[in-house]
Amino acid sequence: MGTTPFAGAFDVRRPLDPKLGEVIQSVIDKGYRDFIGNVAKARAKTPQEIDAIARGRVWSGEQAKERGLVDELGGLNEAIAAAAQAANLGDERRVRYIEKELSFWEKLALDFNTESLAQVGHAVLPAFVRDLASAPEMRQQLTLLRNLKNGKIGVFAYCFCDVR
Repeated sequence: MGTTPFAGAFDVRRPLDPKLGEVIQSVIDKGYRDFIGNVAKARAKTPQEIDAIARGRVWSGEQAKERGLVDELGGLNEAIAAAAQAANLGDERRVRYIEKELSFWEKLALDFNTESLAQVGHAVLPAFVRDLASAPEMRQQLTLLRNLKNGKIGVFAYCFCDVR
């Protein structure tokens, strides 16, 4: 039994209530207005000018530069140099990466390899962990993670979404 008009509204067995659809669309519309407003302010343009360029399309870097949506093209090193310049740090700067603490399962995955299986003893591992180790597609991913952890991979992108 629901106590609000939207109770159970996301139940995939029922069609989406048009009223909920309107609420979702209004949230999307506000997010888009805020986004083009921020872009317009940063680009010294009006929201209408940005909307005419953007309109929800995805542009390549070159196309975005041609349309005045970005100033420069580059990678992580260029972004760090530009940020350091904007902060007046000069050439002497140090980059420090902040990462969240790994969970038990993430640590297990990073340390996981056939050598550790032999050391731990195959019989004491739960069945799902043994299956994980023997799956070829997982072995490739775990090798990538292990190489990252051991410093054999020099570049890695990480989302700082949770850093406050």
